[in-house]
Amino acid sequence: MAADLELNDTRVEFIADYVIKTMKIKPDRFMKLYNVEDNKILFMDWFERPELANLIIIGNPGGTLTIQYEWPTQLKHKACYFIKRNKESVTKETKLRQSLVFGDLSYSPVDQLSAFVDEVLVPLLTNERNHDQWPQVVSQDVQRHVHNLKSSVYVVSGQVKGRTLLPLPVGAERVEATHREETKALVHSIESVIIDWSHQIRDVLKRDSSQPLLEGHNPTPEVELDFWKAKAANLECIFDQLREPKVRKMAELLEKTKSSYFPSFKNIFRDVVTALQEAQDINMHLKPMRNQLDDMEQADFVDLKNLLPPLFHTICLVWSHSKYYNTPSRIIVLLQEICNLIINMAKNYLEPTEIFKGEVEETIDKVKEAYNILVLFRELYDEHKGMTLYIIH
Repeated sequence: MAADLELNDTRVEFIADYVIKTMKIKPDRFMKLYNVEDNKILFMDWFERPELANLIIIGNPGGTLTIQYEWPTQLKHKACYFIKRNKESVTKETKLRQSLVFGDLSYSPVDQLSAFVDEVLVPLLTNERNHDQWPQVVSQDVQRHVHNLKSSVYVVSGQVKGRTLLPLPVGAERVEATHREETKALVHSIESVIIDWSHQIRDVLKRDSSQPLLEGHNPTPEVELDFWKAKAANLECIFDQLREPKVRKMAELLEKTKSSYFPSFKNIFRDVVTALQEAQDINMHLKPMRNQLDDMEQADFVDLKNLLPPLFHTICLVWSHSKYYNTPSRIIVLLQEICNLIINMAKNYLEPTEIFKGEVEETIDKVKEAYNILVLFRELYDEHKGMTLYIIH
């Protein structure tokens, strides 16, 4: 395929052939990359300079390709890599398959790593036929490390997506058909994983939306809404995992063997259910506020006089109807973040670098308008703070 491109260089033909096949692109796309003089220089420098180890070819929107030496920090499309095994020049006589390491880079490298571990590494290293000649101690140690790696990658892949994934213990697939002599080992594995789960879940439960404020940041209310949306989704993911048939069988086995970890498991499940109810309730009640906040951000600062009264009305409705957001500690966080939003809008409206360049009368009018908006905000707060209209008896 690449031989038809008349590249007149076996090294470039090798790279072109791999890129065309793995990215499933037309040959002329690679030629557009190579025909650019700067790109051709990059290819030749990489071949000739021993200190240049990596060559990365990245696909872009529209089917174009780019070339670079550095590993990309973020990928939105597929990429290919070529790495020299040794610090040597790559000549036309070099046996490329022996002297280069090459492969694909996924735009989601953690998913790629997870698939490699699950589909290649684990089956290879846990297959007993592959370590017939190994001492039993070595075999068991390798399998333990492989399982730990699989669990770690599984957890990290969930964290990247904002989800808490709970790895299953060794032997979980045999929980329904466990012989008596295997029960003790399986119970020990389940108890160990319960400890890990408790740490993972406690980390989720103790996260609070006020943390950015406590750390000295100035978040806007979108941060509050996004926090509760993400927390509700994450807790729902945890709840679904704890309700899976294998996990329920594990819990039954702990109860049957009178394990001291069974009460801990029940407490974890109860805490997740309670936290999920709280997050779902808060997310549901805060959701209508998102459109109002979007309108505020897109509006001119002087138009806030028409948008603030409905916003305070919504805040009061949340206070009166939500079972979990009607506490001062919760509502204060939201009000602080709304204050941050208004402060940011006021700063943009009264741009310090521009405010002294205009006419004095116009500048004074802008300052007065900004002042009136801030006074209105305080008046609306004082007015709604003491309203009994929103109190449900």
